Amino acid sequence: MTTCYQFLQNGADKSGNIVYYGHKLSVSAFLCDVDRLAGGLKGLGLRKGDVVTLQLPTCPQALALFYACSKLGLVASIVHPLVPVNLLAENVRKTQSKVLFFYDATVHDERPLAGLGQHLVRCSIADYVRFRKPVYKLYSALGGVRLRHIDSYRRLLKCGEGIPTEVEGESDDVLCYMHSGGTGGTPKIVKLTNRAFNSVVEGMFAMYHPDVRHGYYNLATLPIFHAYGLCCAMHGPLSVGYSLVLVPKFDVHVVARILNRYNIKVWSVVPAMLKKLLACGLFDRKGLRNLDVIWCGGDVCDEALVQQVDGILSKYGTRARLMRGYGLTEMCGVSVVNNFDFYQKGSCGRPMPGFAAQIWDEQDNVLADGQTGEIVIGGGGAMSGYLEGEDCLVQRNGTVWVRTGDIGYMQDGYLYVVDRKKRSLKIAAVNVFPSQVESCVGKLDFVSEACAVGVKVQGKQFVKVYVTLRRPMGQDEVAQRVIVHCRQNLIRYAVPRFVEVLDTMPRTAMGKIDYRNLEQRN
Repeated sequence: MTTCYQFLQNGADKSGNIVYYGHKLSVSAFLCDVDRLAGGLKGLGLRKGDVVTLQLPTCPQALALFYACSKLGLVASIVHPLVPVNLLAENVRKTQSKVLFFYDATVHDERPLAGLGQHLVRCSIADYVRFRKPVYKLYSALGGVRLRHIDSYRRLLKCGEGIPTEVEGESDDVLCYMHSGGTGGTPKIVKLTNRAFNSVVEGMFAMYHPDVRHGYYNLATLPIFHAYGLCCAMHGPLSVGYSLVLVPKFDVHVVARILNRYNIKVWSVVPAMLKKLLACGLFDRKGLRNLDVIWCGGDVCDEALVQQVDGILSKYGTRARLMRGYGLTEMCGVSVVNNFDFYQKGSCGRPMPGFAAQIWDEQDNVLADGQTGEIVIGGGGAMSGYLEGEDCLVQRNGTVWVRTGDIGYMQDGYLYVVDRKKRSLKIAAVNVFPSQVESCVGKLDFVSEACAVGVKVQGKQFVKVYVTLRRPMGQDEVAQRVIVHCRQNLIRYAVPRFVEVLDTMPRTAMGKIDYRNLEQRN
C-alpha cells in the first residue's frame, strides 16, 4: 500500500482536467503544483508529523494541500470554512497546528486570525482562474478587512519551485484529521491514514469496475471537509483516471448546467442534493444520458427517492441508477454499497472488497441474519483512533472493527439500517451535533437546561432548541438571545431556527432528558 500522493501519481490521467468555476486546470499542472506546494511547506520549516489546518471549501488549493501533506508525512486538519474563530482556536490548540490556510471569500475580517499563533496563508479564487482574474484579485484585496504581510498560496508555490522534496509519508501515517459525531453523537476528531483512504478507493472501484476513458468526469458536489466527499468524490475518482468538476457550494442551477456541459460519468451525493434538484425540476436533464452511476450516502436514503431517481435515469437509456451505500467518517466515508452485480431493494448493499459488516448484541456477540443490533464495520478503511484518545475500535481475529452506534440487521450478505443511534443531524449536507448546540445554549446565564432536536419544515431540516429557565422571561426575548448567542459561537447550520420554552423537560426512566419525546412533538 502506498501514500495517497503515490496512489494519485500512479493512477491519474495526466491529460485530464480539474474544472473550477468554469476554468480548466490540467491534471499534469495540478501535480506540478502539489510538488511545488510540498516544497513551499518544507521551506516553512515543517517536518513529518506536523499539522496544517485547512479552513477551505472544496477547491484546488485544498486538494493540492491534501496530497502535499501526504507526500511530506504532514497531517491535514480539515475544518469547515465557516467555523467561528473561537471554535477554530480550540481546534488548532487541540491539534497543535502550525499553519492555517484560509479562503479570502469566506474570511472577511482577518484580524481575529492573527491571535491564533499560526503561520497564515491566504487562498483565493484568483489563484486558479484566467478570465475575470482582475475582478477576483480586487475582491481579495478589498473584500473585507485584510492584514498586511500575510503569506499567500501563490507565493508559497513560487517559493517551492526551488526546493526539492522526496516522499517522506508512509502508508500507515495519519494523513488527515476529520470531524465526526463519534459513535455516540459527541464531536470527535478522527485520525485517518493514507492506508484508510486508499483501501476505500480500491474497494469502491473494485466493486464498481468502471470503464474509465479520457474525457470522463466525476462531479464533486460534496464538501472536502467530509471523509465521504474527500475520499469518494475527489481522491478516488481522480486517482483512477477521471477528470473532476469541483463545486465549492451546492447550487441547483450550477449543477444542472454542469450535467449538461460536461461528460459526467460518476456523481457522489447525499439525498438532500437530489431532493433539491427534483423539487426545482432541474434533475431531468439531457446530460443524464452520460451518467454511469450515482453513489448516494451520508444520510438515510428512502426507497421512494431511489425509485423516483431511477425512473428518470431510465428515460435516457443509460445503465446508471442510484446506488445506496453506508459508511461513516471513522471508516473513511463508505464501507458498504449496492452495485450492478449485487443489488437489493431497501438495503445499503454489501461490504466492499476488503471490508466486512456484522451485527453485534450488547455483549459483542455476532447476531444471525434478521436479528437487529449494533452495526459493526471492519476493514482497511478503519481510522487509527480519535485524537482525544477515546476509542471505539475492537480487535478480533486479526480484524479491526469499528462500533458505528447505528442499529441494523444483515440478510443474505446485505446490510439494512434501521435507526441512527447517534445524535447527529444533516443540514445542507453538514454534520450538526445537538450536544454542541446544547452546550452553547447552556452557557447563557438564564438557561437551566437545553435540548436540541431536528425538525423538518417543507422537507428541510432545521434545529429546534427546547429550554427551561432559571428566571422568568418572555418567549420572544429568550428566542432572540439564544439565536444571537448561537450565531456568535456556532457554524450557521447549527444555529437554531426555533426556540421553545418549557416548564420542565421530559425525562426517561433513567432521569435523562427524553430527546426522542421532544422530537415527536414536531
